Amino acid sequence: MAAAVRFLYDTFYNRRRITGRLVTLTPLRIGSGEAVPDPTAIDNPVIRDAYGRPFIPGSSFKGVWRSFAEQVLGQRDNGDRGCCDPLSAPCLPAEEVKKLKREHNDLRRLAGEIYTRLCPACRIFGSPHFAGRLRVRDLLLDESTWPGFCEVRPGVAIDRDTRTAHTKRKYEIEAVPAGTAFTFEAVVENASDEEWRDILLTLLPFTRGELPLGGCTGRGLGRVRLESTQVASVTAANLREFLARGWNGLSPQDLGSACREAGLAMGGAAGV
Repeated sequence: MAAAVRFLYDTFYNRRRITGRLVTLTPLRIGSGEAVPDPTAIDNPVIRDAYGRPFIPGSSFKGVWRSFAEQVLGQRDNGDRGCCDPLSAPCLPAEEVKKLKREHNDLRRLAGEIYTRLCPACRIFGSPHFAGRLRVRDLLLDESTWPGFCEVRPGVAIDRDTRTAHTKRKYEIEAVPAGTAFTFEAVVENASDEEWRDILLTLLPFTRGELPLGGCTGRGLGRVRLESTQVASVTAANLREFLARGWNGLSPQDLGSACREAGLAMGGAAGV
């Protein structure tokens, strides 16, 4: 069975690029995770690039995307197994991979054996043993939409026993203002038709502003919407043109057209 698996990575089959603008509907907080030694500085600053501009790591967006995909793709009614828990119950344990490596000297057959044992989410987003189909670039700031500063919001820790505020545990967080836009780009490599449909299906809620991003979402932060979404595709038919001219030499289609072409029924998505 594994010998017949197509769409591995030793042969080019297709490549797709999804682009758009991610707009913050409410303030967005993605922290830097770094300690701040300056006592006068904000306790929890947002992550910034070397020039002081906020950005969204591609891993942050991809993490939310994968988490939602694991929920959705785990609810199939066609007999396929659901998605694994990659941390506590992976679909392909390391011990099984070691066994497969002992049994198969042919690398392509080994890759096929690994692929067929992966759950739908691991095939798309990757696992420790198989590179994912999907790469999400860092979402860079559209400076024309940014006022040049971030909001500062105060907070206070709550005692869960007394349900009152800790007077000595106040803090401040930084957040990117609502209305700020970031450029979005994701590249999909050698996806099968089913994997491509799953990628589009799980991306659509972002175009309706349904999936929050970042921290403090319980306080209303992190509502975002993906807008002006387009898809450019490369196959064997236009590969030479792509190699000669790059993505700019291709004519993209809007996300709605790409979804209909993939066999997905479309509703009222805002960003398509």
